[in-house]
Amino acid sequence: MPDPIFRYCPLCATELIEQDVAGACRPVCPQCGFIQFRNPKIVAVTVVQYGDKLLLGRRNIQPGLGLWNFCGGYVDFGESLEEAAIREVKEEANLDVQLERLIGIYSEHGNPHILVAYLARVSDEQISSLAPQPEEVSELGFFGWEDLPEVAFPVHHRILRDWKKLNNG
Repeated sequence: MPDPIFRYCPLCATELIEQDVAGACRPVCPQCGFIQFRNPKIVAVTVVQYGDKLLLGRRNIQPGLGLWNFCGGYVDFGESLEEAAIREVKEEANLDVQLERLIGIYSEHGNPHILVAYLARVSDEQISSLAPQPEEVSELGFFGWEDLPEVAFPVHHRILRDWKKLNNG
């Protein structure tokens, strides 16, 4: 079985077997019929812009420990994408933001994540509360296009490309 979430049925504890269900090989319980569907995780990302610079946080957790990324994280069950994007900026940078617009939606074959990236701009007044939250971020910095540090995830390059298109026309 390729990387199952469950090895045993969460309903009756019977060992799961592989079976073709709806054209895909999925873990199935031969006892009660439970089918394990592996669905992608949704990640909300916020590109915080201050003037012509972008806020990045140095990751204090794996994956990508020590590398830089935008504020973002998993969308909680029952939470809207926008709520998650705003919450993640608060959790990681202690900033209250309002989202300005959608930058893009990103997925790639074989990656279990779908990223939804938003743009938020902050003012001088908002910046006064900026502070890294050490559970996830060791430091924060605003970077211009020419001095961006190495980012933690390849998809961030696509987000940056699309952000640049939005800002240049």
